[in-house]
Amino acid sequence: MTRLGPEQPVGPPRLGPVASALLVVLSVVPFLNGLGGEFTYDDHPIVRDNTRIESPSRVGEIFTTHYFGGSMAMGTNYRPGVLLSFAIQRWIHGNRPFWFHAVNVALHAGVTILLAAWLLRLRFPRGAVLAAASLFAVVPIHVEAVTSIVGRGESLAALLALLSAVLWLRATEGEGLEKGAYAGCLVSFLLAVFVKESAVVLPGMVLLGELFRDGRGDGLAGKLGRAVRTRSLALAGLLVPVILLFVARRAVLGGYLISAQASISDLENPLAPLKSPARMANSLLLLARYAAKTFWPQRLSADYSAHALPLVPGFVDRSAAAVLAGAAALFCAALAVLRSRPLFGFGLLLFLGTALPGSNFFFPIGTIFAERLAYLPSAGLLAAAAALFVPTAYAVPRRGPLRWREALLVAAIAAGSAATIARNRVWRNDSALFADTVRKSPGSAKARYNWAYQLSREKRAGEARGELLEAVRIFPRHYEAWGFLGKLAWDAGSLDESIGYYRKAKEVFPAFEYGRWGLAKTLQAARRLGEAEAEFLAAVRLLPESYPLAFHRALLFEEEGHLERAEREWRRALVLGSGSHEARLARAKVLARLGRKDDAAQEAHRILAERPSNAPAREFLSKLCSSGDATGS
Repeated sequence: MTRLGPEQPVGPPRLGPVASALLVVLSVVPFLNGLGGEFTYDDHPIVRDNTRIESPSRVGEIFTTHYFGGSMAMGTNYRPGVLLSFAIQRWIHGNRPFWFHAVNVALHAGVTILLAAWLLRLRFPRGAVLAAASLFAVVPIHVEAVTSIVGRGESLAALLALLSAVLWLRATEGEGLEKGAYAGCLVSFLLAVFVKESAVVLPGMVLLGELFRDGRGDGLAGKLGRAVRTRSLALAGLLVPVILLFVARRAVLGGYLISAQASISDLENPLAPLKSPARMANSLLLLARYAAKTFWPQRLSADYSAHALPLVPGFVDRSAAAVLAGAAALFCAALAVLRSRPLFGFGLLLFLGTALPGSNFFFPIGTIFAERLAYLPSAGLLAAAAALFVPTAYAVPRRGPLRWREALLVAAIAAGSAATIARNRVWRNDSALFADTVRKSPGSAKARYNWAYQLSREKRAGEARGELLEAVRIFPRHYEAWGFLGKLAWDAGSLDESIGYYRKAKEVFPAFEYGRWGLAKTLQAARRLGEAEAEFLAAVRLLPESYPLAFHRALLFEEEGHLERAEREWRRALVLGSGSHEARLARAKVLARLGRKDDAAQEAHRILAERPSNAPAREFLSKLCSSGDATGS
C-alpha cells in the first residue's frame, strides 16, 4: 500500500471516484445472486398482495392505514414512506420481484457510500474509514435487510439518516448555518422517520458527530458544549420531524407507539410481558448477540421469536453479569485509546446509540430479535473493529506483500462476501427460507407455523398438520396455529374437528378475525345456521371494521335466501374493503337476483372502469345484457 502520512486536509475530505467505485462493487457483487429471488415471507402482504399500493388512485390509503393494513388490532407500525416506495415501483413495473430486489441492492450501495462519506467528513483516518465501509458492504447479517424485499425499511431509513448527517456537517461547516444544506437535512430526516421509526436516532448521530467532528477523541465535553451553545436552534429543529412522526402515529394508530387496540404478542416478543429489570437484562444479552452475529455469522435465521432464544431472569444471571462486565471492559478500552484510536470509541457509541432503541431496553417493541435491526448499528461495530486492526496511515493498495493486518482485512472481506452469497440462497423462496428457519430455530413456534404454511401450499397437508401441532405444543396460545389447524380440518372435511380448533383460536384471542369468521363459516357448512349467524353477529360487534367478516356474513345471508340482508351486507363490505372488486361483483349478482338489473349492470361497469381485464365482471355483464333486461351503458 502507498503510505500517505498524517492526513491534514484543507477542505472536507472526499471519497473520490476510485474508492466510490470499489465500495459500489463490494456492495453489489455479493448480493447479485439474490436478484432472482421470489417474494418471501412478509413480502406477500406488504408488497405482492397489498391492494393499497396497486394503483395511484389508492395512494391516500398508504398514509391513513397502518403498515400491514386491516384491523387496528394489528396496528403496531406506521411506515408510509417505505410503502410509497413499493407503490411507485409497482406502478412502473408491476409485481416483478427482480426490480424490487435491484432497488434494494442499489440502496445498500448508497448506504455504504454515505457511511464512508460521513466518517470522512468527520475526518477519521481514510484507511480505517474505507475498511469499515468495505466490511459493511459484505457482512452476511445484512442479507435480511437487503435480499428480503421488505427489509428495505432498514436500508432506506439508514440511507436517509446518513444523508441527513452528511448534510448537517455541510450546513454547519462555516460560522453561520448554510440554509440549503440544513433544509435538505431536515427534509431527509422527515422522510426517514416515515420510512421507519428507527430513524429517530438521527439527532443522537448528529451529536455524536459533533463530539468527534475533527476525527479526534479529546476535549469531548468542550466540543459538545460549543455545539449546543452555537447551534442550539439548528439542533432543536431536528426534533420537528420526530414530533410530526408521533403526531401522525397518534392520528392514524390512535397511539404514539402502537394502536390503542393492539398489543405486542409474547409470541413475537417474549420480552414484552417481563418486568423492566428482566427485560433490560435480556436486551443487553441481545446486543451482545447482535455483535457476535455481525462478526461471526453462524446460524443466521429469519426467526427468533418465542422459545427460539434463551432468556435470563435478570441481572443476577451469570450471562447478564458477563455481558455487563464485557461492556465495562470495552468502555475502559475505548477511554484508553480515545486519543490514539478515536474511531474505536465513536464506533461503540454509534452501535449503542442506534441499537438501544430497538433492543427492548427502554420499552418492548414488536420483535425480540431480528438481523435486519442490526443494519445501521453494525456500522458502529465495524468502524470500531477497523479502528483497532487497520493500518490507518494507508489509503490505497500498495505494491509488495501484504502486511498481516491488510491480509486480515482482505480475508474478512472475502469471507463475508462468500457467506453473504451463500445466505442469499436461503432467501430465494419461501420453501427454502421456512425450512431453514426450522433447522436453525427448531424450538420456535412461529418457525413451525411458517413452515406448516409452506407445506400446505405444497399440498403436504399431513406434514403441515404435524408442524402446527408442534407449534401449539411449544406455544399453546398460538392462536394463528389453532386457526390454521381449523382450516386444514375444514379442507379434510372434518367439520367438527375444525369447529373445535377455531373455538380454541377464538378462546386464546377473541379479536382474531380469521378465527372468528372461520368458525362462523364452518358452522354454516355444518348446517348449524343459527349458531353461525350468532357467531357472525358477535364477531361483527367486536370487530365492526372487519372486511372478511362482512364478506362471509353476506355469503351466509345469500345461502339462507335473505337477499335484502345480503345486499346490505355486501354494501357494507364494499365500504370496509375500499371498493373490493370481489365484493362489488357479489353485490351485483344479488342485485340481479332482486330484479335490480340496471343497478347490477352499473356495479359491473364500475369494476371494468377500474380494471378492464376483469373477466368475471365482463362475463357477468355479458350475460346480464344478453337477457335484454338491463342497459348496456
